[in-house]
Amino acid sequence: MIDERRNALAKALKDDDKGVSKNASDALLKLEGMMELPDIISKYKSASKTEKLRSIYSLSKIKHEKALVPLIYSLQHDDDDIKIAAIRAMGEIKSRKAIPALINVLKTNSVLAKTQAVESLGKIGDPGIVKILIKVLPSGDMELDESIIMAFGVLKQKDAEALLISLLENEEPRIRRAACWALGDLDI
Repeated sequence: MIDERRNALAKALKDDDKGVSKNASDALLKLEGMMELPDIISKYKSASKTEKLRSIYSLSKIKHEKALVPLIYSLQHDDDDIKIAAIRAMGEIKSRKAIPALINVLKTNSVLAKTQAVESLGKIGDPGIVKILIKVLPSGDMELDESIIMAFGVLKQKDAEALLISLLENEEPRIRRAACWALGDLDI
């Protein structure tokens, strides 16, 4: 059945409609990635840093929940580049199953990791995350606070409205700008 799917998509690559051919190309890439997933996972633990980063990038393109296993494992890696790449990939996959791992990142000391986790949580789009993010503010780091505020807008949840309005009085213009942007994106 996989060969049939692959052949049908390969034929669709030649379709006159650009949208059809682009979607066929994307589907083929995803299919090939899914077929390579067991191999990527088995080689991941013993891979070099460069190979791990390539694997993480590949896993983010697969956009399947099965790709989360090595990504969550990567969060315990000593190398920040690998952690950040894994966090970013979780956001690209957009699976709610990544939420607990990303929330745990918010408890770490790395502001860069926390900032990326907030962005990834925003991409996943679970409205329930707003209540957790509200508790993180103020974090003591302006970049992280700005990411959280922007996530409120991405998530479009009115639960953050009162907080966002109060942030318009913040002494930092960067925070006020983010609050204005987020308020503009909230649902009515």
